[in-house]
Amino acid sequence: MVSRFECMLAAVLHEEPPVTPQIMSFTSEMAKSKFSSFTGGSDLKSGGEVEGFGYVKSAENVKGLERILKEAEFLDNFMVGVGSGCFKFKNVTDAGPNWHVVEWETGAVWRVGTDRSVWAREYLTYPITSKEDLDSLELPDPDDPTRYEGVEKSIEYVVDRGFFPICSINGFFSGVWYYLRGPLDVVLMDMYKRREFYKKVLAILGEFNLRAEKNLLERGAMMIGWVDDLGYKDGTFMSPDLYEELIYPWHVKAINLAHKYGAFANMHSHGNVNAIVPLLVKAQLDVLNPIGPTDNMDLKNLKERYGDRLCLQGGLSKNIGLMSPDELREHLVDRIRVGSPGGGFILSSEGGIPYEMSVERFRDLLRLSRKYRKNKPP
Repeated sequence: MVSRFECMLAAVLHEEPPVTPQIMSFTSEMAKSKFSSFTGGSDLKSGGEVEGFGYVKSAENVKGLERILKEAEFLDNFMVGVGSGCFKFKNVTDAGPNWHVVEWETGAVWRVGTDRSVWAREYLTYPITSKEDLDSLELPDPDDPTRYEGVEKSIEYVVDRGFFPICSINGFFSGVWYYLRGPLDVVLMDMYKRREFYKKVLAILGEFNLRAEKNLLERGAMMIGWVDDLGYKDGTFMSPDLYEELIYPWHVKAINLAHKYGAFANMHSHGNVNAIVPLLVKAQLDVLNPIGPTDNMDLKNLKERYGDRLCLQGGLSKNIGLMSPDELREHLVDRIRVGSPGGGFILSSEGGIPYEMSVERFRDLLRLSRKYRKNKPP
């Protein structure tokens, strides 16, 4: 019997696996509690990541991994987060029902929680408000071995259980926005009007990321992922030329470093990023996610143009919770029919499983997905 690990490996290498890999998650803790009998409550207080990479939650100990693997089995996920080089929580306090205030080790402060059943965050404080703050900024040591305790064992444990492991680092564009200098409009203004200043901030984050990535790779990481939400439904937040000048060189460095160690690189970006996909292909990015229909990321077109060089993760609409049984089946079958041939495809949703989805439709989704990912529709 072919394992999930082997199916993931085949898909990323553009060899059609017997079962198309899948990665699913929930849009919020409310959704998770609604649909799952074995999990619930916030990951914040247990020290988990606020936002798992590409819908994959991460843990660095066996107890945490057992919980995550149980969820992965239930959802039929093929990939599991096993270690993080990202910035970590410094403090978490309650801020009312379903809300917390999170202080990061960079000095950034967020308010996070559930807004109308959807996970949301509000950025309160940033450590860099002016050029003078660059000199006083103190970041943790990315080479501190205690930041990676248990990563090797976690990778081995997950592989032994038949899943594919992924380790995460901060995004390069979004990392500046989330943890150092923001909000988004301020970061974009920096990119256009204060470019040299932005380059300095980005270099601080970029060097941290590459050192963290190297530590993960030296501990056996097989895939490195990062979250870099670069756009919205009509295009990228910045011009493609500006992306190529400022952010792309760091993406190239991260991809090359992963490849140097024989690992894969997986980038998450919401938004219509069609304009920069040729650059990502040129950089030899292995996986791009999520390929979102509502962001005008057309799976058929991308598969035809780049499917032999870029593994596409996604395809399912964030509106699956509003679909009728027939619409859901038709959408699911179409995504598998378009994406699966020849490998290079991982089924996933651009928005996760929403709270609004009925329990019956949720069961239909899992049942039909298992059926058609194994028995490919003609």
